[in-house]
Amino acid sequence: MNIKKIIINMIALIITFSILLTGCTTNHRINLLGSTSSNNDIQSKVLRYMDNYYKKNEFSGTVLITQDDEIILNKGYGKANYNKNIINKPQTVFEIASLTKQFTATAILMLQENKLLSVQDSISKYIPDYPNGDNITIYNLLTHTSGIPDYLDYIASVESEGSTYTPEELVEFFKNEPTNFSPGTSFDYSNSNYTLLGYIIEKVSNMSYENYIEKNILAPLNLSNTGFINNKSNVKDSSIGYYFINKKLIRQAEAPETEALLSYSAGEIYSTSEDLNKWENALFNEKLISKESLDEMFTPYLNNYGYGWFITENNDGDKVVFHSGNLPGYTSYVERNIDKNYEFIILCNENIDDGINGISMGLSEILDNNANE
Repeated sequence: MNIKKIIINMIALIITFSILLTGCTTNHRINLLGSTSSNNDIQSKVLRYMDNYYKKNEFSGTVLITQDDEIILNKGYGKANYNKNIINKPQTVFEIASLTKQFTATAILMLQENKLLSVQDSISKYIPDYPNGDNITIYNLLTHTSGIPDYLDYIASVESEGSTYTPEELVEFFKNEPTNFSPGTSFDYSNSNYTLLGYIIEKVSNMSYENYIEKNILAPLNLSNTGFINNKSNVKDSSIGYYFINKKLIRQAEAPETEALLSYSAGEIYSTSEDLNKWENALFNEKLISKESLDEMFTPYLNNYGYGWFITENNDGDKVVFHSGNLPGYTSYVERNIDKNYEFIILCNENIDDGINGISMGLSEILDNNANE
């Protein structure tokens, strides 16, 4: 079985918070790299590929594809809200779930560059009473090598029931549970790791996690359509998440809202494909952290995980980084081929883990073949 598929499916089972297409399509902004036949050819291929998924009732959301940081496809499919007949478009807001981990990992590296912490610090430096905290480092949290179990295993539901949680209360869900292995000896994807990272960001910066991300990432990059689920109720162009969508039978099952603060620094951010494109460009072009920090982030550790990203090598020997995310009613995915310098972002308002996996592999193949021609 394809190793990427195994990894993606594993991720989908974890930040999925009970995790686990389509309507009318729109062509709101399809940007060409230029007028060359090569550019037109690749755009035609990805258009046909995605239109085929849509026509088969297998996708509802947005897709943005870039080559050399230039947009070649930016399109919405299906509906953001079936009751109100609102179509998906590039400006539609989706919950991005585990893609939040990119922001959290970047924030940690920003604090390290400012000499306010080190990834080699033990977590007991910031949470003195954490069990075995002297032996667990920030690095272990970033790379899912801490052995700390996933707090989602200890809660009944992530659906919104009017409850709110502080970071301290989230930590209490798993703080006194036994670890699954000695820190640094194995890999186990656990949202608890990134919850602790958010808590440490608050301790070090003397700001809430949300305020730190807003002040140091969202505002400087003018990510005006990106924010936190906790504040999503009045967001314009927000999509509705669905467990399933069948446009042929005109049937949908709306997913319940997630208790936002349970996602916290592991999955609370919402965004658009256009904002995420701006974010990824800034990250990879060293506008937020240095090349040294990027190299640290994109070094594969156990199970090919870096800091908030999986890192692998494709059949052409290219370095490829990717991550997926899931929440009730939402599936997200981003992949960047560092050597061929293409990237695609997929945001979906339906739980279709396997579908997104198939779409991503198909887009990778098309873009790889085009670059090799």
